[in-house]
Amino acid sequence: MSDLSSYVFLPLREGDVALYRGSGEGLAPILLVAAEEDSLACVRRLENEYALRPELDAAWAARPIALSRHNDRLALVLDDPGGEPLHRLVGLSPDVSAFLPIAIGLAGVLRQVHERGLVHKDVKPANVLVDTASGGVWLTGFGIASRLPREHLAAAPPEVIAGTLAYMAPEQTGRMNRSVDSRSDLYSLGVALYEMFTGRLPFIAADAMEWVHCHIALQPVPPDERVAGIPGPLSAIVMKLLAKTAEERYQTAAGVEVDLQRCLAAWESVGRIEPFPLGTQDASNRLMVPERLYGREREIDTLLDSFDRVVGDGTPELVLVSGYSGIGKSSVVNELHKALVPPRGLFASGKFDQYKRDIPHATLAQAFRSLVRPLLGQSEPALYRWRAAFQEALGPNGQLITNLIPELAFVIGEQPAVADLPPQETQNRFQMVFRRFLGVFAREERPLALFLDDLQWLDTATLELLEHLVTHSEVRHLMLVGAYRDNEVGPAHPLMRTLEAIRSAGARVQEIVLAPLGLDDVGRLVAEALHCEPERARPLAQLVQEKTGGNPFFAIQFFTALAEDGLLAFHPAARAWQWDIDRIRAKSHTDNVVDLMAGKLNRLPDETQEALKQLACLGNAADIATLTMVHGEPEQAIHLALWEAVRAGFVIQIDGAYKFLHDRIQQAAYSLIAEEHRAEAHLRIGRVLLASMTADQLAEHLFDVANQLNRGAAQLIEQVETVQAATINLRAGHKAKASAAFASARAYFSAGMALLDDKDWSSQYELTFSLWLERAECEFLTGDFDTAAQLIGELLQRAASKVDLASVYHLKVQCHV
Repeated sequence: MSDLSSYVFLPLREGDVALYRGSGEGLAPILLVAAEEDSLACVRRLENEYALRPELDAAWAARPIALSRHNDRLALVLDDPGGEPLHRLVGLSPDVSAFLPIAIGLAGVLRQVHERGLVHKDVKPANVLVDTASGGVWLTGFGIASRLPREHLAAAPPEVIAGTLAYMAPEQTGRMNRSVDSRSDLYSLGVALYEMFTGRLPFIAADAMEWVHCHIALQPVPPDERVAGIPGPLSAIVMKLLAKTAEERYQTAAGVEVDLQRCLAAWESVGRIEPFPLGTQDASNRLMVPERLYGREREIDTLLDSFDRVVGDGTPELVLVSGYSGIGKSSVVNELHKALVPPRGLFASGKFDQYKRDIPHATLAQAFRSLVRPLLGQSEPALYRWRAAFQEALGPNGQLITNLIPELAFVIGEQPAVADLPPQETQNRFQMVFRRFLGVFAREERPLALFLDDLQWLDTATLELLEHLVTHSEVRHLMLVGAYRDNEVGPAHPLMRTLEAIRSAGARVQEIVLAPLGLDDVGRLVAEALHCEPERARPLAQLVQEKTGGNPFFAIQFFTALAEDGLLAFHPAARAWQWDIDRIRAKSHTDNVVDLMAGKLNRLPDETQEALKQLACLGNAADIATLTMVHGEPEQAIHLALWEAVRAGFVIQIDGAYKFLHDRIQQAAYSLIAEEHRAEAHLRIGRVLLASMTADQLAEHLFDVANQLNRGAAQLIEQVETVQAATINLRAGHKAKASAAFASARAYFSAGMALLDDKDWSSQYELTFSLWLERAECEFLTGDFDTAAQLIGELLQRAASKVDLASVYHLKVQCHV
């Protein structure tokens, strides 16, 4: 279908993509979806819709035929099923008789879409074709449709969220702490039905953020109160579809279809619709564990009260959320997203990694990248305002931040090198510059919530910086939330000492401790997942509680494992979930969540398990470019290898990276590698990264490469490779030291020293001397004067020139001073 010149095209709708109807003598009728401009987002949407053609049926969708070029633009060619776009009929004259059959047809189409395992994510009248004569209804606009049963979306700026804001489910905004699934389409169906029967949308908004606020916080006026003559039951169906949380909506399109058919039958036979119980046929055969938080109301209120105080008076506040792994710390903190919308606040989050403790400020960099990246897609006037604000805040020290967040260089340009300063002044300068950088985001008109997870693994440099931020008088409009495992943080942990210093300085500190769920909360979770009475679910809930100790993550994983093992099954005739408690008790289930997760991962295809092992070696998350290097295959192969893990909900794809959904899943994936092979796996990754990276890439990812080589150091045999690894540790130490992260720098210098031995003082003198001298200085700077003195004494014996001897004496003088 490369030649489209014989067709005559008539526009059907306009937007970021345009839909045209093509016809010509002797030619099959087609639809043409053309990108208004060849932006990357438009191209990806057209490619995605074309890739879904095997799943799309001509009975209910306009099926893709080809991807082609038309008028120098990429275009998607579709089979034309006929009919008119529904948005041309909406708003003319609301008519129950005319629109009820269309509503039933649209619900039926969505039922078939969902039966194919697809979520459309952009249901709206402009994407619906209707033939009023035949009753045919077809969907178009599958550009952002997903094959995932559940999809986790980040809270992107409203202007760049994929979809149409006026019809978008609350969870699609990324600000509901909930996943997107087939029930998100049912909310959009509710908006479309509301518009069909009333002639107007349920909400009107002036800008993108106001649309988000409407969907997550405002209740629409019921259709029967807005337009006289709309039957109450029909209005109730629409309002049930428009519930804010997916659990309160219809669970299936089939359930909606049945209730609408009942409405039509009554309307056609007696001209009215009597009230009836909704959703009697609305049971899903897929186990959907509710994502609402049970037993956390008080803790969430405490968190939101802290944020309200920050919004109210601008004084920064530190909120600490503690509890065991899997207890739900991140889930509670993510409830902040909804509260951020009215004051137009920003949310940034980063997660410390157990195996990346020596990468200074890495978690802060991760958090602020999520704020900087969206700026690159803004209009030039908006980008100019951000550029001016950054330049004013950072002055001549911009390189300190672009080293940390390379994406910022695309906003403010390449920055000149900063002047060398003595260590203490270096630290003071970095803290001052970072404080001003943060102040560009945290403003009265947009307060900032900064969430740092897994503080038990934080690096010393970040800890010192956090103390500076929370206690410094210039920092305003910042809510800092830190989560940590209290069973891994004892009184001697550096975090505890710093928190005591923060309290002593008079900073506002709020503590939230999460306990395991009680039986009543587990019972509500089980009963609502199975759509049954709590009493019927109680024995099963007791078993889940016994096995998991009320740990929410473990409870959900154990509960879903019962369905995967066939011990919990949906009975089609009874339209209910059934189980045999004795069979469940008889089956041996592990009491260890990591073993349970490892068992689940073992069911995945071999290539998926291999990809997960590599991802686990790289950390909690890794960008696709790094995974491609490590995998040694094209990017598409990575997506294919990880697809089953994404589909199962073990990892998520977000912001050009793959990320484990939970630490315990990463731990389970890592446990799939035999302990005796782990060093070998890390060394292989280190070698691949080193061989694949350009000099600039290596400079940017120096810490990652050093960490992989260090974790594989036991397998290093060749002298050349050992020297290379020691050199990379020296460079990583210098980089850490430049950002005043002296403890991290010490760790890299120590790792480099451990790779060398006595004979290297003669064969690799400069490298060996530099590592020892730098390590000695960092020991001094971090307060370990005894070790510093010991290293200095050794260096005085080893120095091979007067210049080197002078350097050692200079450090010795500093120690004495």
